[in-house]
Amino acid sequence: MVDMEPFSLKIIVVIAAGISLIMGFYMLLIHWNTVRVKGPMCWAAGNLLIGIGLLFRLISPAQGFCATAVPMLLITVGLYIYLAGIWQFKEKRIIWWIVIGIPAFDVFQSLVFFYLFPLNRIRVGLHMLILIVYSIMAIYEMLRLDDSKRYLRNIFRLNAISFTAFLVLLLVGVVVVLNRPAYTSTQIGNIWVIAFGIAGGIMTALTFGFLSAVNLQLYTELEGQLKSKTKFFSIIAHDLRGPVGTIMNFLNLMNTEKDLQEEEKLIFMEKMEVLSQSTYHLLQNLLDWAHTSQNLASFEEELIELNQLVASNIEFFRSLTQMKSIHLEYHNGEEAYISGNVKMIETVIRNLVSNAIKFTPKGGTISITTENNLHGVRLVVEDTGIGIEHNRLNRIFELENSRSSQGTEGETGSGLGLALCKDFVRKNNGTIHVESTVDVGTRVIVDFPSPV
Repeated sequence: MVDMEPFSLKIIVVIAAGISLIMGFYMLLIHWNTVRVKGPMCWAAGNLLIGIGLLFRLISPAQGFCATAVPMLLITVGLYIYLAGIWQFKEKRIIWWIVIGIPAFDVFQSLVFFYLFPLNRIRVGLHMLILIVYSIMAIYEMLRLDDSKRYLRNIFRLNAISFTAFLVLLLVGVVVVLNRPAYTSTQIGNIWVIAFGIAGGIMTALTFGFLSAVNLQLYTELEGQLKSKTKFFSIIAHDLRGPVGTIMNFLNLMNTEKDLQEEEKLIFMEKMEVLSQSTYHLLQNLLDWAHTSQNLASFEEELIELNQLVASNIEFFRSLTQMKSIHLEYHNGEEAYISGNVKMIETVIRNLVSNAIKFTPKGGTISITTENNLHGVRLVVEDTGIGIEHNRLNRIFELENSRSSQGTEGETGSGLGLALCKDFVRKNNGTIHVESTVDVGTRVIVDFPSPV
């Protein structure tokens, strides 16, 4: 294997590089035609860098840093950019110090152990260790999926097998380097070419796996959009038309019935105020939802002090809580900073408080708490309302399973609010879950990570 003719090595390099470059350009095509799916751009850049790194082996001198180290470094950078694509596809925050920092360390150690302290085995060993770290992180990401992407579980498991094969190949390489100290730089370089030729086949399998994942995600999104459109029209037809029609009837009654008492008029005005606020809230949800569905919402992140945001938003509901004689408590601790989109976080707060008011009877209590913990910031909205049946708890965040429910005073709803909350919390790297007991109350817990 070590004495393989240069022509044979060139064939291996050309095949592996060609596969990576073709896959890179194909991923670019996917990116240009499916801008909603995140990840293909990084996968394209990663594949192209791997292809360029392998081709660099053909045009570089037979000896020296360019021949032995540069191709491996380009491939390392490509693989870590590939990892960034996996994070993007899973809608996770890209850890840039890993994507940039580890390859930068590889460049640094390669220069040091090539020019200052020519220790070839240490240089190659550290390089392989960096690739092993990459493989372990990639396998972990393939096996760890949240519920929103559970439909990708089988594809990602197959990808995890490919990454495991790549990891095994690297471990075999470590054994070869440690047990064959007599190998020259050129011989080790040739071994690397063969190894990455095999790795090229593994990366091809991975790329096809990710292409399948992209296609499946697009299909799932299309299916979700069709369900969303049906839900949208049902909300307009029922949940929006109902309260507007009721307000019109009240106004008509107040205009035509001249002998109405002042107390009766005040009752009608109260009911219209409740209906108008719930209708406004529903319209706001519909607008937020429509913007998100059409990818028009702004996802720019900024540093948010959650206490201030909660305090300003719950003032909107003061009149509603007073009408239902609900005691609204807000317990805020020290300053609680998160990184996210203000409009989305406001929508989450409004929906959680609105739901609590809707399903809490007169004389009840709603408690809102914000607190810092080891992992970030926690927001808790707790009420003494009617609660949720146990068999509904797992489905309340799913749009297709959501249904309109009347509140304790006949308030209307769309079933859209919690689905929107789940989506917005996830987009801001948080988690949300509900604990509830019928006729006792409900507790909604939202956790946001600490800002980077």
